[in-house]
This record gives sequence, structure tokens and C-alpha cells, in this order.
Amino acid sequence: MQKSTTIKVLRASCHASALVSWSVVSIGLPIAVLLLNDDPFVKDSAKEAINFQITMIILTAIAGALFVSVLGIPLALLMFAYIGIASLIFPIIAIVSVCADPEKTYRYPLTVRLIKPSMPDRIATTSL
Repeated sequence: MQKSTTIKVLRASCHASALVSWSVVSIGLPIAVLLLNDDPFVKDSAKEAINFQITMIILTAIAGALFVSVLGIPLALLMFAYIGIASLIFPIIAIVSVCADPEKTYRYPLTVRLIKPSMPDRIATTSL
């Protein structure tokens, strides 16, 4: 495989791991890619995928705690719906985005970034 194809596959697999939610693969694969690869775009995708998984875990814990209280059940149901939809839609959009434009970073919306991204949101290009 060419280097650019390998980079696309690694970036897409980091985001695709989120589709296997609630297994070791969902957060283990991006951690392994982050530690074993030196490409800045791949590292950035791995960090973003890890942040997304951490955010989904935090939201699930909050929704679970709200579900226990009687008054929080409607809000918890809304949060569970958001988690379910976001866990399916956002990774698919990320996979398409990183495969379509390999020099563009993808940021998940409404994600807590505990691990700071190493790349800017867009690569700055100057044209005269």
C-alpha cells in the first residue's frame, strides 16, 4: 500500500472503532494507533476518536444517573437518544470526511477535548 492509502486506512479505522461501541476496541484501537504511529494526521484522528469515546462514556454515566431519579427520566431519555444517534452518525461522517480530504482534520461536534488536538482545524494555505 502507498503511504497515503495507509494513512487514510488508519485514520478511518480510528473513527470506525466508535461504531463498535462499548467494547475494548472502541477506545483501544485509537490508543494503539496514537502510540504506534508518527504521522500527525493519524495522531490527530486518534486523539479525536478517543475524545469522542470519552465524551460518550461521560454522557452515558450522566444519563444513567438521571434515569435513577424520577424527575430526570425525560432528560435521560433525550440524552440516551442523542448518544445513540451520535454514536452512529458522527463516526460515519468522520470516516467519509477523512477519506475524502486527507489533509483536513475532522472535529466531532459537542465533544469534550480532554486530549488536546495536535493539528489546527484546517491546514492554512496561502494563495496570492
